[in-house]
Amino acid sequence: MVPNRKKINGNVVPKLMFAFALIFFSVLYGMVAANNRLFPYYTLIEAGAAITRLMPENKSLLWYFIKTEQDQAVTVQDEEMMAPGLTKVVAVEGDHSLSVKVVNAQGDPAQRWRIEWNNVWPEAPDYLDWAEVPKARPGTHIHGAEIADNGDLIFNFEHLGLVRMDVCGNVVWKLRYRTHHSVFIDEQSNIWVSAQINHKNAIEKLPLYRPRFIEPMILKVSPQGEILMEKSVFDLLIENNLEGALYVQASDNQFPISGGDTLHLNDVEVFPASLQEGFFKAGDIMISLRNANTIAVFDRHWKLKYSVANEFVRQHDPDFIDGNTISIFDNHNMSTPGHEPVPASRILLKTVPDGALNVAYSGTQKQPFFTNIMGKHQWLENGNLLISESRFGRALEVTSAGTKVWELYNIVEPGWLGIIEEVERLPASYDAEFFAQARQRCEPHQQAVN
Repeated sequence: MVPNRKKINGNVVPKLMFAFALIFFSVLYGMVAANNRLFPYYTLIEAGAAITRLMPENKSLLWYFIKTEQDQAVTVQDEEMMAPGLTKVVAVEGDHSLSVKVVNAQGDPAQRWRIEWNNVWPEAPDYLDWAEVPKARPGTHIHGAEIADNGDLIFNFEHLGLVRMDVCGNVVWKLRYRTHHSVFIDEQSNIWVSAQINHKNAIEKLPLYRPRFIEPMILKVSPQGEILMEKSVFDLLIENNLEGALYVQASDNQFPISGGDTLHLNDVEVFPASLQEGFFKAGDIMISLRNANTIAVFDRHWKLKYSVANEFVRQHDPDFIDGNTISIFDNHNMSTPGHEPVPASRILLKTVPDGALNVAYSGTQKQPFFTNIMGKHQWLENGNLLISESRFGRALEVTSAGTKVWELYNIVEPGWLGIIEEVERLPASYDAEFFAQARQRCEPHQQAVN
């Protein structure tokens, strides 16, 4: 018998139309619910938090852990070739706690801070959306941390707030602002930090920006935690006739409609008076915009002095080396693990005003070095280079010839590494005795050294 196609179509088409309509309106309501916090927004957030609480036993589900065959935490190839001093290590521990340690060449701690969000903010701060507030350990991570000249630790809970903590773990102050990525202490002990404002609604000065979007901010904060200066990067670019940078990610053919995290400010640094001046002068301010592949330097009056773009990919941590040179951590996301070419991050030296670009260090097949996110570096007094390979939980020190003299892995348990946000070789005065004396000046809040 030949099927009655008309009858079949008559039965199927209405059902298909109903199914498509149901999907369409479900997606539409989901978008409206997310933007306006309607049911089931909070139910889904709570479910996500519950899942997060169940994750600790399954590290493969967590971005800050990665599998490894490495079984030795510290390798000292040549201690005599290492630059002297203790090393600050910012990392995530195996129990999902956040840690800042100061260690010697063998990895033995002279000082340790174990940092918990709930100890710093036992009640959820009202300037954060409920969904942003950490629900389970770690809930966030530390991105940007510096040790002050009295031993205090100043650090960012990533995108959540700036904190000053003494050497015993007591909170000195906390800044209610979405700070992130970088902390820089200038010669007057003021703190420069990357920050952001999350816009839920359109703003008049940028009619082509669609909510939600992030406005990157530069903060200058006093040693006492007071905001001394607050500068919008949007305003900074507009004032310097660089509006085009605001729309580099726009793809609409008619208008450069933009939104989200268009620029991704990830560093702010000031040229110190202690460096020899050249093209750059004391007080110049350098910023890094990852999503625009751009680094810019402004004078103390916020007039553009220099910019370079697209000679690196998703860069981090540009540093002034001297009056004519900046150093750049080039993540160089040009490939993915397991594919050719082998992904390799780079440390670059850019000289101005001649524009020369030199590769000071790069990952290779024999000596892999790559992190797709984060990353820090430090040129040491003896000419060595200290590198944070953040995503793969490794720090390494190499000579100017590229010879590895020291290596540290953040092994959280056999077969697993935790991220290392940054390492820094501290000045000689920041020795074990310095931290021991600092601990005598404060009341212990938690165990500072283990």
